Amino acid sequence: MKTPDTASALQQIARRAREILVRSTADDTRMDERYAAWEEALEHFSQGGAPVTAEQAEIAEFLDLLAGSSVTDPVDDDGCQDTYDSAESDLKYEAENPVSQPSGYWSRYQAEAVASPDAAAYIDHSSSEVFSHLAEPTRPDAWRSRGLVMAYAGSGKTHAFTALAAKAMDAGYRLVIAVSGPQNIQRIQIQQALDAHLVDGEEDPILRITTAEHDYQGTEEDRQLWSFGRRDPALPLNAAYNLQHTAPRLLAVKRNASVLGRLVRDLTVYGTGLSDLPALIIDDEPDPWSAVSTSRPGHARPVTSELVARLLELLPRSQYVNYAWTPFARSLLDPTSEGALFPADYIVRLPKPDSYLGANEVSGGNAHVTRVWRDGSISGDDDSSLRQALDMFVLTGAVKLFRQATSRDYHYRHHAMLVLGTNRTAERQLLSDKLLRLWEEADYDSEESKQRLNQLFDTELRRNSDTYVEGACLPATFGDLQPYIRDAAERIGSSSSPVAGMGAMRQHLWKILVGGSVPPGDLEVEGLTITHLRQPTRDRAGVRSFGEWFGRHHGYRDLVRVYVQLDAGQDEAWNQARERFESLCRAEVAFRSQLQAIATIPGTSELRSAELPALAAHHLSWHHRRTYTGSKGSVPLRRSHHSGDAAAGSHRDFGALQHDGCRTGAAG
Repeated sequence: MKTPDTASALQQIARRAREILVRSTADDTRMDERYAAWEEALEHFSQGGAPVTAEQAEIAEFLDLLAGSSVTDPVDDDGCQDTYDSAESDLKYEAENPVSQPSGYWSRYQAEAVASPDAAAYIDHSSSEVFSHLAEPTRPDAWRSRGLVMAYAGSGKTHAFTALAAKAMDAGYRLVIAVSGPQNIQRIQIQQALDAHLVDGEEDPILRITTAEHDYQGTEEDRQLWSFGRRDPALPLNAAYNLQHTAPRLLAVKRNASVLGRLVRDLTVYGTGLSDLPALIIDDEPDPWSAVSTSRPGHARPVTSELVARLLELLPRSQYVNYAWTPFARSLLDPTSEGALFPADYIVRLPKPDSYLGANEVSGGNAHVTRVWRDGSISGDDDSSLRQALDMFVLTGAVKLFRQATSRDYHYRHHAMLVLGTNRTAERQLLSDKLLRLWEEADYDSEESKQRLNQLFDTELRRNSDTYVEGACLPATFGDLQPYIRDAAERIGSSSSPVAGMGAMRQHLWKILVGGSVPPGDLEVEGLTITHLRQPTRDRAGVRSFGEWFGRHHGYRDLVRVYVQLDAGQDEAWNQARERFESLCRAEVAFRSQLQAIATIPGTSELRSAELPALAAHHLSWHHRRTYTGSKGSVPLRRSHHSGDAAAGSHRDFGALQHDGCRTGAAG
């Protein structure tokens, strides 16, 4: 390859002109004879050839005139501009998309993955907000970025970063790595979402290095995919012409030291061969609330974080985006330990979706949480809470069908019930068998089941119908709902069984899903309406399971319920676990409110990440003080606000907490 000093002026301008020609010409125009002549001439000149035909001589004369204009800058043999204006490049990136085609990955995702216009607008806005912070793939100098996206639990975070990946690949990013939580089911969910919405069958040019069945193995076949060939060896890989002829690589890996270690090992082998590779690394933070409990300033960085940071070092053009579903992200709680993963470049706060239920509802005491108490006289194998949860699942399914039939505003593709058991496979199977037995015993065609559901309808649904606007769309009497009960039960019981494991949740739209005692953190279960928790504990796993129902519940906010099964003697443990959960929710609401206040101060456009660790630590220290006071562990449940408002961001007084031993109904 010639050096910039020996390349002729014609050779330089021809390379630049060919790059512009390929980038800006539509597919249908490329069949034109004039386009073919220009492409052939530019190819000839860029290789150092002189004009041969009269037509080539005219093109060469035009290029000579072009070289003296401001249309294009002189380039060296590596395709790099002599000078570079960072600010100008960033503005261009927002205005143009040098690699994308008329029907790219984002267009396909938009057409196939998003059901409603409102959801489509939210995902488009959310992904574009983050996308605007990424570096232009074709910029001459390498630049890494590190950012944090503060989302809401269950708000469609997987959809948001899948949309980001689609836009990034359209723009020219040719490596997308999604790092999931440490559990297989977390990685599988992400892999399935990426495959379903980005890969268009076996003929799609995307090279999937991982699949739903296999995490990164580092086999010889895998390693071959790290060799990125260039269509034009004279241009860098990130030149638009080369990116346009390079297949994207896509992989989802779990946050596991062995898996990430294999990935780092294999990328290290290729070294400088990846220096011009535009890469997007999405870190789906598995459980920020675990960081609330375990992260302490000065602790050594986890091995997995060290390996993710090493990936950034190996990819000079990598863009790191950390998605967290609470503002208490690990990188903010302990920036010294996280080091290279600290969001030094930007922080994006995604807006709360419409019809969202979450920390605000818990903090305000409006969440529909049904507690099923058990005393010492009830045997340990009593299934009353599961029976009632199943009844409510069928009843709410019937209400969804009623609304769908009577109003154009509602459509329910998914209807799910989540039952959390233990992590042992054998015990989860026993739980699945029990649910199947209880389902058969319920016999939703019988007169006895009609009486149970009628009572549940009167006491649970009609009583709370005025909480949300969709609550007005309820039948006047239970008799009006009866025709839909059989349909709901048949939908749930279709496909051989009403019960399925978490790994099958993408295939089953109306189902009872069985999960482990340690929930998958931010695993998003679409259409989640009923949740059943067993024996809540005060540790972080038990506490975070309380928020599994958080999310967007369009058209059925009034139907969401959480059942908690308590064995004898668990009253105090339940009170403590619940207060800890409520305290975390209040801390989150206060922190988000203060972030909003900071962002709206005149003269500031974005949050400054350097200021946030201390602010996060302040709110968490308040949370710990409120949670762990009291020598005997007596934890109050009912809030009586005297001054200050959690929703308004006051951190001085969140209200006196008073014990309420009589409360047994809806709570927050």
